[in-house]
Amino acid sequence: MIDTENWMHKVREIAPLIEKCEYQVLKFEAEHKRLIAMLKLEALADGIKTDSAQNTFAESKKELFDSRIKIASYKSGLVALKLELKATEIGFEQWRTEQVNLRKEQARYGA
Repeated sequence: MIDTENWMHKVREIAPLIEKCEYQVLKFEAEHKRLIAMLKLEALADGIKTDSAQNTFAESKKELFDSRIKIASYKSGLVALKLELKATEIGFEQWRTEQVNLRKEQARYGA
């Protein structure tokens, strides 16, 4: 029973980190879209009228690049946390299988 609780504790530790990182990804993606819109408006104010030219203007700005890097950073962190959760799940399944095998062996040999 205690071993099961240890596995569940590991999952409970990871879950809030995943939630926080997922929130950050969504937040920065929204901010990124807002930044693109603002840069396109700036381009329009500078007399750039076509969408293609506005996109080129926006893409040339360092702040758009930095925004993408920030999103990439949080997404990679999210992937790492999800892999850690998956590894914990695999470890639990292995432990559980070992426990079942141990019980069967004990029953077979009367231990």
